[in-house]
Amino acid sequence: MVSNVPMRNIHTIRLANARSLAKDFPTKVAFAERLGKEPTQVSRFMGKNPTKRIGDLIAEQIEMAFGQSKGWLDIDHTSNNIDEQSWAINKINKQKPKDVPLISWEQAGSVGNYQPGDTDVHYPCPEKHSSSTFALTIVGESMYPDFIPGEIIYVDPEVEAQSGSCVVIRQSGDTETTFKQLMFDGSKKYLKALNPNWPKPIIEMLPDAVICGVVIGSYRKRN
Repeated sequence: MVSNVPMRNIHTIRLANARSLAKDFPTKVAFAERLGKEPTQVSRFMGKNPTKRIGDLIAEQIEMAFGQSKGWLDIDHTSNNIDEQSWAINKINKQKPKDVPLISWEQAGSVGNYQPGDTDVHYPCPEKHSSSTFALTIVGESMYPDFIPGEIIYVDPEVEAQSGSCVVIRQSGDTETTFKQLMFDGSKKYLKALNPNWPKPIIEMLPDAVICGVVIGSYRKRN
């Protein structure tokens, strides 16, 4: 049956296909310009030693930039199995991700290492989001009153953080993550607590800090 056809890891396939497209360009800079990204950004997801995966949003951007159909990047083009490719295309076209897993703050610090079966709790996310998106329950009052304890936030690791973005971040040496507003001041970056009464409302973002994702929405329970 088609469903039993062995499939290569989707992230491996995307990386191989993206690199094959890059071969047609004389330089990495030219390829990055075609994507509308900085060369350093491109190196993070398809360099010699990529530090992040090619997620759904980046995959769509690559397909659009090179005039490929939706889902092209997810197909193993080294395979001659037509049924396998048709199955992959149909699966991609039918996917309409809605629910996202509710995980712990510690799990959020190691995004990609948790599995869907690690949690039985999922929340529907009304915003457009990647398949890597997860949900967290707000604890503490550092972001009060914009975000209150018990509120559910939706975090997308594939959205690029901008100055003013609310982000989930892991500072150097921390085992858990924190939730703050990211602020740029020239070449320096800061993390701001939105609670005006917070003891240290602004702290400097450490050079090796890791942004685990950008908050794209939230949900408040009402009793």
